[in-house]
Amino acid sequence: MHLQLGARRVDLAERPLVVGILNRTRDSFHDGDAYFALDRLLARAEQLVADGADVLEVGARPGGVGVAEVSADEECHLAAGTVAALRSRFDLPLAVDTTRAAVAAAAFAEGAVLGNDMSGFRDPGYLPAAASAGAAVIATHIRRPPGVPDPDPDYADLLGEVCGRLTELVKAAEAAGIGRDRIVLDPGIDLGKSWQQSLRLLARLDEVAALGLPVLVAVSNKIFLRRALELGDAPLDVATSAACALGAACGGHVVRVHDARVGRQAADLTYAVRSAR
Repeated sequence: MHLQLGARRVDLAERPLVVGILNRTRDSFHDGDAYFALDRLLARAEQLVADGADVLEVGARPGGVGVAEVSADEECHLAAGTVAALRSRFDLPLAVDTTRAAVAAAAFAEGAVLGNDMSGFRDPGYLPAAASAGAAVIATHIRRPPGVPDPDPDYADLLGEVCGRLTELVKAAEAAGIGRDRIVLDPGIDLGKSWQQSLRLLARLDEVAALGLPVLVAVSNKIFLRRALELGDAPLDVATSAACALGAACGGHVVRVHDARVGRQAADLTYAVRSAR
């Protein structure tokens, strides 16, 4: 199991890949505007790298349902500018979290090698932009566009529908000229799923992995953890660590987290236990 990130070919069978999240936003669901100022974001990036992040991912889009839209020009300026600043400081693969093809293209031009599009490639220019740049992409299952409420999701066959849609997205990426070694699958835990459905996806990630591509474990500080454990406003770091470990144990290869220390230790321990068996 390999993933091509720019000039780097990553062996995911030997070591899990940890993606550290950097939100250059005023309204992140997790950290608000804590890292909107570039100097604070760069300091946060230093910490993520020190804690074991393999990839730094920049997001400058709105933070959740009901949040005011960010203009394409502003998102492009923030995302591409941040990627450029990170590239001058770190020798790590960089990713961009955006649903807009223009933003992705600008970030790729500044050195990003991975595009994380939680919309499921709704922008028709996204895949061509990634293919032209030689970038990898994350194909995500989501029922409705990001930011559109989906309070009562109903699936006749949850795993079947998720895997079916992911297969369609992979075919679209390949048709655009993106090789399978540049595609990661995200089943969309917490995206148009109830907390019960999210738990089911986490428990059955091996069925998503059976599609033959790397699987993203994107569970960091998500609402399904809070609801499943009835945690109220309590911190979710312990639950996130457990979910990362379970995701890696159930077939995940790439762990996307706000706290790289949590993701690194949880995924590495899981791989070590699996190797010991």
